Amino acid sequence: MEREARIRKNLQTPEFLPSSYETAWVAMVPSSTSLQAPYFPQCVEWIMQNQQDNGSWGINEFASSVSKDILLSTLACVIALKKWNVGLEQIWRGLHFIGRNMPIVMDEQITTPNGFNLTFPSMIRLAIQIGLEFPVRQADVDEILRLREMELKRLEGEKYSARETYLSYVADGSVNLLDWNEVMKFQRKNGSLFNSPSTTAAALVQKYDDNALQYLQFLLNTFGSAVPLTYPRNIYYQLSMLDTLQKLGISHRFSSEINGILDRTYRLWLEGDEEVMLDVETCAMAFRILRMNAYDVSSDFSVTSYSLRLVNFVSFRVEHALKFPFYAIVEPLDQKRNIEHFDAISSQILQTNYL
Repeated sequence: MEREARIRKNLQTPEFLPSSYETAWVAMVPSSTSLQAPYFPQCVEWIMQNQQDNGSWGINEFASSVSKDILLSTLACVIALKKWNVGLEQIWRGLHFIGRNMPIVMDEQITTPNGFNLTFPSMIRLAIQIGLEFPVRQADVDEILRLREMELKRLEGEKYSARETYLSYVADGSVNLLDWNEVMKFQRKNGSLFNSPSTTAAALVQKYDDNALQYLQFLLNTFGSAVPLTYPRNIYYQLSMLDTLQKLGISHRFSSEINGILDRTYRLWLEGDEEVMLDVETCAMAFRILRMNAYDVSSDFSVTSYSLRLVNFVSFRVEHALKFPFYAIVEPLDQKRNIEHFDAISSQILQTNYL
C-alpha cells in the first residue's frame, strides 16, 4: 500500500530532483549590480554543501564506476566556485577527482552523452582560462581539446539552420560560437531556452534578458537552492510512468490518475502547448499513448505549430543518429546527466534525468 501511494503521488505531482550540472550554470550568472558577485548565491552555497566524499558532484545510482556525466557535473561545479573565488578546498578535491578519472573522457567503451564531446572540452578550455590547473599531462588536455574540433568539423557537413539550432541547444558548450541575438530566438514563453536551466543560464551570462532571469528565479522559488535538469517536463514524466504501468499490467489500479493525465495531455495537444509540441520525446510519446488510448489525434498536424528551426533540428538529430549509430543508443541531450531512479515499483519505472 505504501508503494502504491508513492506511485499515486508521483503520477499526480512528478518529483524533480536537483541537478548538479544545471545548478552550477545557474550559479555562474552574475548579479545585475556587480559582475563580481553571483545573482543566485544560494546555488553557490548548495554546490559547496553537496560535494561527494570522492570530490565529485552528482550521484550515479546505477554503477559503481565513474561516468562521463559525473565528470561534466564536477567540472561545472568547480568552474562555478572558481568564478566567485570560494570553496578552495572543494575546488582542489574536484580537480583531483577529474584528474584521476580523465582517461574516461577518451574511452569509447563508456557511454558518451550526446553533446559531451563539444561541451566537456569547451568547459576544460574555460576552466584553464580562469586559472584552474588539472593534475594531468598537457598532452592529455590537448587530446581532449581536439575532441571539440573534431565535433565542430563533423557539424560542418550539416545544414546551416540545423547546425545553428543544435549549437544553441548546447549553448553551455558553444559559448564562443554563437550569435546570442540569434540564440534568443529560441526563447519560449516561460523565458527559458529549451526549458533548460543550464542553456538559459549560459545565455544569461552572455546577454541579459529579463524573461530568462525570471525563469531562473521561478525555478529557485519553486525548488529552493538547486534546480532540476529541465522544467517544465511534467507531462513527459507522467506519460513515462503511465506507459510503464500499462506495460506492467497494473495501470487499472490507477485509472483515475491516468485518465486525468490523458485528458490533460489531449487538451494540451489540441492547444499546441509548448511543453508537448516543442519537446521531441514528449511529442512522440504523447502521440503514441493518446492513439493507443483511443484519443482522436492525427499525425497530419500542421508544422506551423513548431518553430521551423526546431523541425530542422529534429531532422538533424535523426540524420546524426543514422550517420553515427553509437549516438543512437545513448541518452539524448535533453536527458542531460544521468538516470535518476523512481523506485515506486521497480527499476523499470524511471525518471530520465542527468545529475
